[in-house]
Amino acid sequence: MKISVIVPVYNVENYLTRCVDSILSQTYKNIEILLIDDGSTDASGDICNKYCREDSRVSVVHQRNGGLASARNAGIDISTGEYLTFIDSDDYVSSYYIENLVNAIKRFNADMSISMFVNVVDGDEYKALEGSNDLLNAQIEDSHMCLEDMLYQRGIETSAPGKLYRKELIKDLRFPSGKLYEDIMFTTKMISRSHKIVRIENVDYFYYQRNNSIQYQKFNERKMDCIWHSRELVSYINNNAPDLLNASYVRYFGGLCNILFQIPEGSYDKERELIWNDIRKYRVRVLLDKKARFKTKGAALLSYFGMKPMKYIYFKTQTRGKVKVKGE
Repeated sequence: MKISVIVPVYNVENYLTRCVDSILSQTYKNIEILLIDDGSTDASGDICNKYCREDSRVSVVHQRNGGLASARNAGIDISTGEYLTFIDSDDYVSSYYIENLVNAIKRFNADMSISMFVNVVDGDEYKALEGSNDLLNAQIEDSHMCLEDMLYQRGIETSAPGKLYRKELIKDLRFPSGKLYEDIMFTTKMISRSHKIVRIENVDYFYYQRNNSIQYQKFNERKMDCIWHSRELVSYINNNAPDLLNASYVRYFGGLCNILFQIPEGSYDKERELIWNDIRKYRVRVLLDKKARFKTKGAALLSYFGMKPMKYIYFKTQTRGKVKVKGE
């Protein structure tokens, strides 16, 4: 079974070698590595070309800068594998990453497999983890169960990496070009299209959080894409899995808080008011939902004290500086 590994590349010359080397060291060998150079202005393009010359499994596409979504879409379009996975070019994976995802697919005849990953904060010393090719706590779910776990953030996030997808199910589905938080609807729809999903607890993906990455940049209007995509998610769930509608409200509430806490005081009043109004609209639903995470319920409860106390108390009670397993 051939696996396509799609790697969007943009100005990551300091991280790209670590990423690609980790892919080339995979114990599962039947792979193609698609490096999509999205108009890099540093040495990233040259590094891609070097790998292409040295390993026949590596292909490179150089395109005009269009953003992460555009690069992933380009990779999907040229991929030839039966399954595909996404790895961001500043991240890296264990040598068993693909083998474990493939074994989960094969063992349970699944359409999609999901492993776990850790967030590695910029500046933290990385200690190599050997990993294991024994599948850890494999759980079989149908699309409905998996959607519920994703909406309640029970070990499944909307991020595209860390998952193996059956390509024939992707069909015409693509990431929305030019948008941030582009994973939300792609992952949701791929889960919906998959009849059987296997989750494993192998931690094989290392999500490197750079201080200058989009996630950590100061708030700007583009980050409101999280709100628009999350509203689209609520609408999609209402139309396709209405019994999970309240779960989608809980997930939306979490997105509202995430963006609100990034908005600096004294600016972006229009965006802040829009988010705050929706927080007040949905907080009761969150508090009454027995399945909502304690963290989300805590934010909903704190909102009754006002926006400033909510933000202050919330941040004071969060653990800082630890490496988290995705889904915590």
